Amino acid sequence: MNDLVISASEDTPEVNLSVTTGVLRITGRAFSNDIANLFKKINDWLDEYIQNPADVTTLMLQIDYSNSVSNRLVYDLVVKCKMVVDKGKDLKVKWYHYEDSDDSIYYANLVAKLINYPIENIETD
Repeated sequence: MNDLVISASEDTPEVNLSVTTGVLRITGRAFSNDIANLFKKINDWLDEYIQNPADVTTLMLQIDYSNSVSNRLVYDLVVKCKMVVDKGKDLKVKWYHYEDSDDSIYYANLVAKLINYPIENIETD
């Protein structure tokens, strides 16, 4: 299995998912009309990764701008990542946001509540 690395575009985030370190990083804007195709690649990779995850998986999300479709895809992604816990492994979810990004903070807290799993909110510049 290989890492999944996808460069950011104007309306899609950068994706860097590492098999060896267990660090899954998605950073940038997520509002493309074609965002579902990007998340399909991520989900396909995760399906394989979850079969033999790292001892600690760290999901790092910094979505600067999103729409309702990408919000749902991010939610589904977090739910899927939580499956590593079923494998007896640790999961850390870190949600980065800007100081005044009330929507991002609200959504991170909502996701944490819906999946009954802690999400660390981290303020960034």
